[in-house]
Amino acid sequence: MKIISKKYLLLIFLAFLTLQIFGESNYKQKKILVVVQGNSQLTNLAMGDGRQLAQLLGHFNTITDVIGVDDYKSSSINNYDYIFYLGFYQKNLVPASFINDIVKTNKPLIWINTGFIEFSAKYNTSDLYGFKVSKLDTASIFDFVKSNNKSFTKGEGNINLIEISDHNKVEIIATAISSKKKTEAPYIIKSKNLVYIADSPFAYANSTDRYLLFADYLHEILNEHHEESHSAIVRIEDVTPLDDPEKIRDITDYLSERGIPFLIGVVPFYVDPIGGVRISLSDKPDMVDALHYVEYNGGTIVMHGVTHQYKDVTASDFEFWDANLNLPIQDEDANLINRKIEMGLGEFSKNGLHPLLWETPHYTASNILYKTISEYFSTAIEQRLSIENPDYSQFFPYVIYKDLYGQKIYPENLGYIPLDPNPKAIKKAVDDIIKGAEANLYVRDGFASFFFHSFLDIKILEELVDKIENLGYTFLNLKDEINSVKSKKQILLSGSQNYSFVVDDQYITETYFDQDGKIKQKKNADKRTIGSISKKINLKPGEYYTAELTEFYKSEPGFLENIFQNVSNKYDEIFDLDENWNELRVVILWNHYAKGAAYNDQASLASVFQSVN
Repeated sequence: MKIISKKYLLLIFLAFLTLQIFGESNYKQKKILVVVQGNSQLTNLAMGDGRQLAQLLGHFNTITDVIGVDDYKSSSINNYDYIFYLGFYQKNLVPASFINDIVKTNKPLIWINTGFIEFSAKYNTSDLYGFKVSKLDTASIFDFVKSNNKSFTKGEGNINLIEISDHNKVEIIATAISSKKKTEAPYIIKSKNLVYIADSPFAYANSTDRYLLFADYLHEILNEHHEESHSAIVRIEDVTPLDDPEKIRDITDYLSERGIPFLIGVVPFYVDPIGGVRISLSDKPDMVDALHYVEYNGGTIVMHGVTHQYKDVTASDFEFWDANLNLPIQDEDANLINRKIEMGLGEFSKNGLHPLLWETPHYTASNILYKTISEYFSTAIEQRLSIENPDYSQFFPYVIYKDLYGQKIYPENLGYIPLDPNPKAIKKAVDDIIKGAEANLYVRDGFASFFFHSFLDIKILEELVDKIENLGYTFLNLKDEINSVKSKKQILLSGSQNYSFVVDDQYITETYFDQDGKIKQKKNADKRTIGSISKKINLKPGEYYTAELTEFYKSEPGFLENIFQNVSNKYDEIFDLDENWNELRVVILWNHYAKGAAYNDQASLASVFQSVN
């Protein structure tokens, strides 16, 4: 390995990061300005919508800035390729500094929701664009949106009514429908360089919502025409050291036999503070064995927090959020988070397990957590808060290649099956997931991603998998994708890529794993390393790689050592027999259904009798 300068290392990293995020894109990077009603503070709820838009734009080759219109400086739009404006409150007098600039520009302008009424009153938008917005209709309850013969639900009934005066200037992209009043109104329209959307598509969005229409239409707005592809992800959720390892093996067997790759969200420590219980994966070797079984049979581990709890019991509580106050944890800082993450990764590492992705417990955390976790994991699978407000949780219909913190986010957009004794409730949950999957087929590169708990009847999982595959989705193997996990002591990679590491007078052990999670090659450095190292790792799909820093040299048996050991073993076989031993006949009551560690226990017992006469 070659030691290189920090400056050169930074240039390599930036170039590599750009290639990894947009390496397959032929589209020029676009600079985008998102302007929202009010100021730029993250307590401004309009910033919640603006940052949700910025996250969606991370699906494309973009660089996005989000500001409040109160902080807009004249002529700023000249520095950008696209301008989005998002109104929020019904009364919305947009400052003249911004209005004057957008009237003059020929750059693409996308105006969303409120403010256009005041704009229409001040400027003759009927002459400029061939339409105006007259009022906000809160009575008709527009509950559907249709486009290209496809219908979507509309979570919020309000709509800004568009009056088209010149149909030669205006193209109607989508129409809102009120099933209550049996009336229609334009929902998305286009005129010259302007696209207007008659409400906020982020408001009350669910898995069948017009939000999907908007997310797909961004391809047209940004002129990035991604190929049609429909991927699916199934995740086994909330697995702790106290879960039943046999159920994990059963699910693994089913999915593996079907050839379906899957994720498993694992919490490495179970904590019950009231009961005084703290149990780690290391305390449950049978669960560790089951998780190895997962990795050997098509599963990928997701680190689902460290304890998945703050003050309550694991899995029922948040971890990086105060459920009692419904706020970020007071006095939480990056150092505290760092220590927890290092502890969690260390627990996986010492048990030979390899979490490739991150998932925030209950999808709820502070901005500090999101920023900090992005320094460890390149990739997450979850929904995200756009601001520190639980009402601003956002799901994604497709991959976000670069979120607000630089992470790649795989979607979870369809929900889960609850534990409910009522079969009708289970059936409804299954139907809702399938309806969401059907709706997301409209998004040209949309996903069907859901999660499932191991304590449920596996027949429900079988039904879901069958129906999603029948819709035309293909389950995605996340080990085939480019992912990286970096802690103080270890780097874990999947997919061919470069990496850099700062080594402080330590040894490096490199391990290559094949597609089945078995060790393919292991290299122990015989000298200590000091400084920054850089290396390119070439991996086939499904393979992964670790580089571990250690304080002590790990020696491998040498050639002579192996010969002496083999000779010793052969000598024992030939000369260490006692002909006077009487042969005993032993019967073992064998459990043919045992798997994993339970099977190994039986096999170990049998091997004892095989080693004596």
